[in-house]
Amino acid sequence: MTPLLGLLGGMSAGCFSTLGNNPFDVVKTRMQGTHASQYAGTLDCFKQIAAKEGMPAFYAGVVPRLGRVVPGQGIIFMSFETIQKNLEGLNIF
Repeated sequence: MTPLLGLLGGMSAGCFSTLGNNPFDVVKTRMQGTHASQYAGTLDCFKQIAAKEGMPAFYAGVVPRLGRVVPGQGIIFMSFETIQKNLEGLNIF
């Protein structure tokens, strides 16, 4: 795999993971906040957010998170592939 493919693969993984995990992060943040007592539990928090604010509320703050996670994952994947290729060339493993 080329470093560019590693970069693009990592960025894609970062994008999908952020979009998949953001609703859970929103619920976690609400449950840890100062108004956490208004929720009976995690499932109740999900239900209240969906009922009162709608599905877009689960993606609050997604843009800054994408800006942090996507490039970071791209660099990690690219670095891993590059380091692995260089170590294989040394024949020490």
